Formats: sequence, structure tokens, C-alpha cells
Amino acid sequence: MPSLRDEILQEHSKAQTMRIVRNIGDDQAAFDELMSLVLCNELKAAQRAAWVMSFCVEQHPHLAYPHLESLVKNLRNTHIHDAVKRNTAKILEFLPIPEALIGEAVDILFQFVANPKETVAVRVFSMSALFNLCKNEPDLLEELRLTIEDLMPHGTAGMRSRGKKVLKDISKALGK
Repeated sequence: MPSLRDEILQEHSKAQTMRIVRNIGDDQAAFDELMSLVLCNELKAAQRAAWVMSFCVEQHPHLAYPHLESLVKNLRNTHIHDAVKRNTAKILEFLPIPEALIGEAVDILFQFVANPKETVAVRVFSMSALFNLCKNEPDLLEELRLTIEDLMPHGTAGMRSRGKKVLKDISKALGK
């Protein structure tokens, strides 16, 4: 039987990704093994494992909780694949983050949103994750609003679309 790493490296397709997601299911030990690949220094394995991770977490969010601190800290790693950043920001959009990690996550995600060298996908998932992390902090929401408004005139269609949605959400949250 091939290892999880071998399965992930065997083929890069949605069908293969979904097969691996089904095999992991709700198994914490199997998910923990997947996370060791997401957090490894082997770019190709980490890239593909991150895609699997995002689907696993959509179906079984509780599997990610033991790994949130490692995931957030890994975002500071300057050598991680964009897929790891993108999929980590994506899951941070809908997972409740422990209070102790919010400050660091918000700091990193603001850096991603403001960095023109980041991919559009990393930036837009970071916008949404930031909104969710900051929705009870009016000062941070205001900072996010200003950051997004500053990006809008020069952003891609995807950034403008997500920016408009997040700005609308910010207005509702602030009662404006």
C-alpha cells in the first residue's frame, strides 16, 4: 500500500485529491500525517497536501484544531509554496481561531493583503479571513476597510470583486 506522500505525489488532479480526502475521512491520525506533509520543506508535497487539507477541513473542521498554531506560524516561513499560503488562508476564513493566535494571524494576513507580490488568491482569501477574525474589532475592521479601498483601483478583477464583498460585510458589521 502506497504511503500518503506517495499518493499525493502520484498525480496532481482533483480526482486524486478527492480520493485522498475520502481516504482520510474523519480520521485524526491520517489528518495528522497529512499535516506533516503540509508543513514539510518539500515544496511539491506541501503544495499538493495543502489542497487536500483544505477539502478535509471543509468536511471535518475539528481535524485542524490541533494544528492551528503550526499553520499560522508556518505562514511566516518565506519558503513555503503559494498553495500552502492560499489553502491556509482559505481554512482560516471559516475556522474559529483561539484568542492566543488571533494577533499573529491578523498581522500575517494583513501583510499578505497589502503585499503586491503575493498571488491574487492568497490576497483575496486573506481579506475574507481577516474580516472573520476582525468582525468584533471595529478598529481592525476600519484598518481592513482602508487597506482594501487602497487596493481597489489597481487590483485585478478578482481582487476588486472580493474587495467589494468584504467592504459590504465591513459596512454591515460597523452598522454603516
